[in-house]
Amino acid sequence: MKNGQDPAEIPLYDAILDDIYNGRLAGGQRLKVSEIAERYGTSTSPVREVLRRMQGEGFVEIHPNRGATIRPTDAGSIQNIFEVLQMLEPYFVNWFADYASAELLDELEDIQSRIKLLPHNEQGAFRKLDFQFHEVLCRGHYNHTAAEIWRNLRTTLNVQAARLRISPTRYEAIKEEHDELIKALRANDSARADTVIRKHVDGSFVQMSQQIRALGMSANRSG
Repeated sequence: MKNGQDPAEIPLYDAILDDIYNGRLAGGQRLKVSEIAERYGTSTSPVREVLRRMQGEGFVEIHPNRGATIRPTDAGSIQNIFEVLQMLEPYFVNWFADYASAELLDELEDIQSRIKLLPHNEQGAFRKLDFQFHEVLCRGHYNHTAAEIWRNLRTTLNVQAARLRISPTRYEAIKEEHDELIKALRANDSARADTVIRKHVDGSFVQMSQQIRALGMSANRSG
């Protein structure tokens, strides 16, 4: 929880994110404060606070006198996020391989076991568990600023990618790469873990780029 954050805000924030991940709220959709409050059974004040937080995290836009909208899928934003993740994920994984506790490794394996039970069509639930898997990798790191940047970027990415479907092939590859990563981390093999996480992030970018092109948007990395 962030300093000064109202505890009542937490479940509302998570509930809105869950609806975005599962397609019940879509990119570009207008979010009226009164309608959101009624939808989630709360007052308008916590809704405004949550929307301001989401605006600060970059995936909601607030327009004076017109309410808020969820940022639609944007190829440029997704590309920029992946370029940062390609630096941050290996940074966390290399530290994790050398210093992570057995408890954190056990938690990774527990999340992975739940991921493996999810069918391909439960992509909203998959994105949440995948976020939790990667969040474990940065949670124990001494650089809390980098960890917070990662959390904000991954949340924004999940919102941006909510309308993009993970292909069955990529879905299976993600699970296999998680297994490879856990094996390398258990062996304290930072070099192997680094190779796996780089392949993992690159594979996800390629998958999303293909989906973006199918939607007629540009994802040119040379920008």
